Amino acid sequence: MSDEVDILELAVENTQYQALDLGQPGPSLGDMDVYSGNAIQDGRRVGQGGGSCQVLYVEGDKVTMQCTITMELENGSVTMQSLWARGASPLDMAITGGTGDYRAARGTVRFWDIATPNERVRAEIIR
Repeated sequence: MSDEVDILELAVENTQYQALDLGQPGPSLGDMDVYSGNAIQDGRRVGQGGGSCQVLYVEGDKVTMQCTITMELENGSVTMQSLWARGASPLDMAITGGTGDYRAARGTVRFWDIATPNERVRAEIIR
């Protein structure tokens, strides 16, 4: 049996965002960004999702976060995770699993123009 690969190229429509300054004022260990949005393909909503990024390391202006996202699509959901240097683009995330048609998913997801009106994503889902 050979693996199937789904390639998804989507726009991201951010709908909600909250930055939680949980420690000392300014970037500090434990702070979080929490967000949600829609996955758009050819002008139509094909999914929704969200996640969070938590600050793991701060060195001057460099803030390293661990991010987890779940994207719910018509035939199941895909979970992903990575470290991210805040502000860096693109961001590559590892697919860590899923549900439904994606229950054995693996692969990578790349985000560009994060947290802008032009945010987009390309997922290569191996299942």
